[in-house]
Amino acid sequence: MCRSTVYMSTKEGVLELVKNAVRLNLEDELLIIIDDAGERLELNNIQIKEVNLISNNIVLEKKE
Repeated sequence: MCRSTVYMSTKEGVLELVKNAVRLNLEDELLIIIDDAGERLELNNIQIKEVNLISNNIVLEKKE
C-alpha cells in the first residue's frame, strides 16, 4: 500500500501534518486525511499545492 506524508505550506515554511496518509477525501470545503492507523485530520479552506508520487509527498496550502 502506498503511504504519503502530508505537509502544509505556510509563509514561515513547511509543516508536517500527517505521516503514512493512505486516503484524502474532499467533501465540499472539507479535506479529510486518513492515515494507516485510521486516524483522521479534517481541514477547511485548503487546496492541494503539489502531489509528488515519486517521493510520496503531498503539500497543501490555505485558500486565499
